[in-house]
Amino acid sequence: MEFKFRHAKPMVIPAPMVQIRPIVPVPMTTRFSRIPIAGIMVADHVPSDESQLPARVFCRLQLALDRTFSPMQSGLAPIDANPVMALADAYPASHRRSFPAPTRPAGFDPDVDLGRLAVDGPYSSYVTRSDSGIFQWDLSALEGFEVHRGLRSPAAVVEFALDAPSRSLRATRIDSELGSCTPGDRDWDLAQRLALCAVTTHLSLIRHFNWLHLMCGGPLSFTTRNCLLATHPVRRLLQPHVYATHSSNQMVTLDQMAPGGDFENIFSFTHAGMCELFETTCADSDLRRFNPELDARRRGVDSDELDLPAHENFLGLFGVIRAHVERYLGSYFDSDEAIAGDEQLAAWVECLDAYVPHGVPELAGAPLTRSGATQLLATLIYFTTVEHEALGSGVWNYQLWPDVQPPRVYASGQRLPLDVYARLVNANFTLNVRRTPLMSDFSSLALDARGEHAFRVFLEDLTRLQGTMDAAPTTGWRIEPRMLKANINA
Repeated sequence: MEFKFRHAKPMVIPAPMVQIRPIVPVPMTTRFSRIPIAGIMVADHVPSDESQLPARVFCRLQLALDRTFSPMQSGLAPIDANPVMALADAYPASHRRSFPAPTRPAGFDPDVDLGRLAVDGPYSSYVTRSDSGIFQWDLSALEGFEVHRGLRSPAAVVEFALDAPSRSLRATRIDSELGSCTPGDRDWDLAQRLALCAVTTHLSLIRHFNWLHLMCGGPLSFTTRNCLLATHPVRRLLQPHVYATHSSNQMVTLDQMAPGGDFENIFSFTHAGMCELFETTCADSDLRRFNPELDARRRGVDSDELDLPAHENFLGLFGVIRAHVERYLGSYFDSDEAIAGDEQLAAWVECLDAYVPHGVPELAGAPLTRSGATQLLATLIYFTTVEHEALGSGVWNYQLWPDVQPPRVYASGQRLPLDVYARLVNANFTLNVRRTPLMSDFSSLALDARGEHAFRVFLEDLTRLQGTMDAAPTTGWRIEPRMLKANINA
């Protein structure tokens, strides 16, 4: 893992090539015979311009070594009870020279504060308000899938009470396989660990990989390639955010979802349980989840009674992206009629709607206008940059503290064995590998001077926002422009 991290170099994103061979969406099980999931559609091939031979060779070598010399060894001793010592054992000094060790979130100490974690960390997009006014995390979708022997089901529902004077949340009840627990109950601490296990499991498996990478990222890339010519201005706008998606998705799918991969060896589910979970939840993917304005309204948390620092952080980033899209489109389309009359754009929106289960029509509107196109394109760029950062590298400071937030909970009460924890650390380490920064000058991808100007102003806006954040107190959860990568690629 350290070799991969040290030798990874950000790719240079080229201008789009003429599409010779269309990408045909096929069921995942057709492309990956050892992953029996039919409801997820993936590319039938990796386009030639995305071919990354050294990375593919390394990936296949790593998979072969894992099968021959499995990193999983039954019967290993549990990790140290002291989380700092456990991390020191699994994340040695050589790794820390490549990337700093995680910092402990404020919501973990001195006591677990689920209310704080619900608004200022990577799990802030999970809190919802029901019609009856109850705030909650509902992770019941994880219930009913096969888990490894001796593990508890990572499913939970957490209810929060609003403290109006402090504009904050406080966890008041957790329902799980332990039953219904409230603060002061004997199992309350265990229920909190199970709730955090549930939310981090859903984030990593479902929201990040199933919904973002597979259900939205893949379709965005193949519809853009298939429907928009290399000379279309929107094709050039999206190029930094879709390039190499299929090659990356292929490698990461094999590494994480194939039998013996990361997902079944880190989280609670067996391979069969994981595949059934992905099959069941793929249709719940909704592009509107990745638009911070619409998502807050849909979750009922857009009122002014609750402080939502992470959401405010996301809104600031989304605003810069939306301004970029609006400025760029205005350079090429002088009216709503020009947008509505573009046959390539119409075909692209129709194809995207056919493969992304929910959200495209609501974002784009009908007929397509400059406002609708801006909303849709800003959402697409936001999920490939900001949302992906929050769900991937953004959990670095959270997932490596299993005393509070374990990836699996043992019914016996035992701590994680060393092989599971080491694999968790390595998986998160590689999520922070160097990739193409969003704060890059992409003007060389533009068709002409209009596009070049729009790309350069976007970089100026990101730089200005970064300066504003630099002047504010630091936090362990804030997503900043300099952290963002241009796309979802590994």
